[in-house]
This record gives sequence, structure tokens and C-alpha cells, in this order.
Amino acid sequence: MADRTLQSAAVMAAGTVLSRLLGFVRISLLAAAIGVGLRADIFTVANTIPNSLYILLAGGVFNTVLVPQLVRAIKEHDDGGRDFTNRLLTAGFVVLAVLTTACVLLAPFIANLYMPDELQQASRAAERADILFFVQLCLPQIFFYGAFVLVGQVLNANRRFGPMMWAPIANNIVACLSIVAFMLIYGVGGEPATYTQSEQLLLGLGHTLGIAVQLLVLLPYLSAIGHPYRPKFGLRNTGLGRTAKLGVWTLLFVAVNQVTLVVVTKLALAGTAGTEVESAAKAGLFAYTTAMLIILVPHGIVTVSLATAALPQMSSLAADKDVTEVARVSARSIRQTLAIVVPAAAAMLAFAEPITSVIAEYGAAKGKTELMAYTLMALALGLVPFTVQYFQLRTFYAFEDTRTPFLLQVGIATFNITAALVGVRMILTDLRYSGVALAAAWSLTYLVGVLLSRVALSRRVPHVHGAGFALPMLAMMIAAAVGAAVGWGGLYLLGMVTNWSGPLTSAVKLAIAGLLMLPVYVGLARVLRIHEVTDLVTMVTSRLRRR
Repeated sequence: MADRTLQSAAVMAAGTVLSRLLGFVRISLLAAAIGVGLRADIFTVANTIPNSLYILLAGGVFNTVLVPQLVRAIKEHDDGGRDFTNRLLTAGFVVLAVLTTACVLLAPFIANLYMPDELQQASRAAERADILFFVQLCLPQIFFYGAFVLVGQVLNANRRFGPMMWAPIANNIVACLSIVAFMLIYGVGGEPATYTQSEQLLLGLGHTLGIAVQLLVLLPYLSAIGHPYRPKFGLRNTGLGRTAKLGVWTLLFVAVNQVTLVVVTKLALAGTAGTEVESAAKAGLFAYTTAMLIILVPHGIVTVSLATAALPQMSSLAADKDVTEVARVSARSIRQTLAIVVPAAAAMLAFAEPITSVIAEYGAAKGKTELMAYTLMALALGLVPFTVQYFQLRTFYAFEDTRTPFLLQVGIATFNITAALVGVRMILTDLRYSGVALAAAWSLTYLVGVLLSRVALSRRVPHVHGAGFALPMLAMMIAAAVGAAVGWGGLYLLGMVTNWSGPLTSAVKLAIAGLLMLPVYVGLARVLRIHEVTDLVTMVTSRLRRR
């Protein structure tokens, strides 16, 4: 079963790798086209809002509650869960259509909610108008995001994990094409901060079309698993009432999380809009979100893949009341994930400058990524606790417990907002560093959060011999720290004899750093007997030999 989970995770990871690579191509093109200052932040906040609202209004239920319910229906219903699935999809599509329509009508209120005081002044009317129009163009993404996740969760419950991870490639291709068209027609540059209406239509509709294409790519796979979609209305006697009850706590969970996101977005946007210094020296919303995307690469490739593959198995074990085996699967999945996430975090901390240079230092953003690198370093400190927390929450969800995660998130969100406000106030005289302060607050928050969640989870899942991860994680951290130090030292010595700069040379630096770091990490892992690392190396080398 462990091999099956790893194989499923590998299929998902392959799709995620390609999708993430194209995602960074999109970021690179966007930075080249509109820079990294206020002009970039205006589009970024508008393009972020639909996903945030989807998660707030429906995403928590779709992402966490439905898989255990679908797995139960597949196991217990005579038709393999087909009727349940069709009713669920139909109800979900209707709800999403209503919510999306309501959000489009409320676009002015929604846009105003995310705008900081610095943009409320009469002199900033043009920037406010741009944000509002972008929001109106992007809000239909809510329906497509939700429908994509609904269909994807049906596939996941039937253990067809690959399509949901591969479909975003189509989204990124469409978005990249829209940005290339923007540059060909309108050129590049971060000034002025405002846009023409035709520029907004091309960027906004291009990104919305990408999300729609992502959904269309996924739909044919329903027939492939024997669940062709047929609209079917009515929820009576389907057991969806139980799903709704579980979803209430999840809805409250994401609501608390989104309050945090609104606060952080406003603080980051204020850091760009509220200072008089040249936009090149600011680390606002675009810098923060780009650094967060970089941090989430190992999360999306490894953590989400393993957690998605493990959740149906843990849900099935929890339904059979096999708590001991749930503990083993959860701990094993965490160890397998950390074997990659820990060195990735160490690498981002040590090599943040060349990483951000490779991704964003083009066109209008050339020479303007230094504070983005600092933001990435601050976020890297929280990647490991964030990963552990992600798995701990999935363990609660396997038991269909959504109340405990909500209560934990209240404390976590309160701490995050407080830390963010304190951090930004501490650098009030220089809001250029707002993104760095917000990143540090995020990392500290998840360190506190993982400790709180661990205490709560121990009451649900008892300690099982051989199912721990703390000592292996510590060993991984030691090996990764030494490997990163060797890689950093190599680049430092190289810098003494060369004067390399720019994205291309930064890519060479990263290649050299990786060649120095990885053998040290793998070698120390073998000495420290970190089995998850050595097993991973063995699996990769054996597959390479077969080829």
C-alpha cells in the first residue's frame, strides 16, 4: 500500500512539476511586462481575489470534506456511488453559479475590502478604478475554480490522481499566451501604475480563460472512470446532509483563514502604494505572492501529492476504526514528504537571491528583486512547520472531524494577524520591507500552529511505536543545513573570482549550488540513517537504470 501511495504521488508530482514550471514562466513574463511595483500589485490583488473567495465560499468543503464522503459512497452504495456523485456535482455547480453571480454584482464592495487606506485617497481614483475593473474581469474564475476542484475530487476519490495535477498546465499556457500578446501589443514597463481598458481586458480575460480551459481539460476523465456526468437534482436520501454539517466547520475554518489573507493583502499592498520611494525598492504584494509561490513549489509537488494520495487510504482506515494504522500512514507520509521539503527549505534560505533572479528579473523587473529574495528567506523558515501542519489537518479530516481544525485555526489566524500587524508597525518608517515582515509573521505563526495542532491530534491518534517523525526530521535538518552551507560556501568563493549577474548566470549558480549541496545531503542522510532519504535515492536510481 505504501508503494501504491508513492506511485500515485509520483504521477501527481510529475504533473505538478510541469505546471509549476509553466507557472514560473508566467510570473517571469508578468514581471517583465508590468514590473514588480504598484502596477504589478494592482493586477495581482484582482487576480488573487477570485481564488480567495472560492476558498472562502466553497473551497474548504470541496477540498477536505468531500473525499471521505465520496470514498464512503463508493464503498457502500450498490451503484459504486454514481448517483451520489451526479447529485453532488449538480448541486455544486448550481451553488457555484449562484455564488459567482452574487460576487460579480458585489464587485465594488469586494474590491474595496482589499484596498488599504493609502488607495482610498481622492488622488488615487485611477488606481482604484483599475482594481475594480480587473476584479470584475477575474471574478468569474470562482465558478471555474470550484467546478475544477469538484470534478478533481471525484477523480481523487476513485484514485485517479494524475488528471487534476496535469490540467493546470493548460491554464498556465493560456495565461502565458495572453501576457506575450500584451507585451507584443503594448510593450513592457512598470510605469505608469495605471492601465488602459484594452490592457486590462487582455490580461484579465486571458487569465480567466485559462481557469476555464483547466476545467474543460478535466471533464472527459469522468467518463474514463465510469462516472459520466448526468445532471441530477435533489439531495434527499443521499447522505449529503451529513456533508453539509461537516462543511459548516470547514466553512468557518476558511472564513477565519481568509480574514487573515485580507489583512495580509492590505498590508502588502500598502507597502507598495504608501511609500514615496522608487518602486524598484519595494517588496509589496507582488513580491510577497511570488515568494509564496516559490515556497509552495515543494509543497505542491510533494506535500499535496502525498497528502492527496494518502487521504483516501486514511479515510478508509478511519472508517474501519483502525486508529493505529491511521497513525502509521500519517507519520510515514510526513517523513516521506520532509525528506524533500527540508532540503528544499534550506536551499531557498541559502540561495534566495539567485532563485528570485531566475524567476523574476526580466524586462521591467530587471534589478528589482532584492527585497523579494529577503521575503523568500523569511518564508523558507516556515516551510517545514507548514508542511507538518498540512498533514496533521488531513488526519483530522480522515476522521471527518472538521470542528477541531476550525478551533485551531482561530488561534493560528489570531496569532498571524497580530504578528503581521506588529511586524509592519516595527518597520513603519520604511514600508518597503512590509513583504519581509509579513513573511516572517507567517513562518512564526506556523511554528506555533504545528505545536498546538500536535497536542490536539495526540488526543485523537495515540502515539504508535515506529510512527514518529520528530527525530528523523531533526536529522534531515542537520543534513540539509550542512549541505546548504557547502553550496553557499562554493558560491561565495565563486563570487570572489567572478562578477556574474543576471538571470542566466543565476541559473548557473543554482546548478553549481545544487551539485554541491545534494551529494552532501544524501551522504549525511546515509550516515545518519535517514531511511526515507535513502529509500528515495534508491527508487530514483533504480528507475534511471531501467531506462
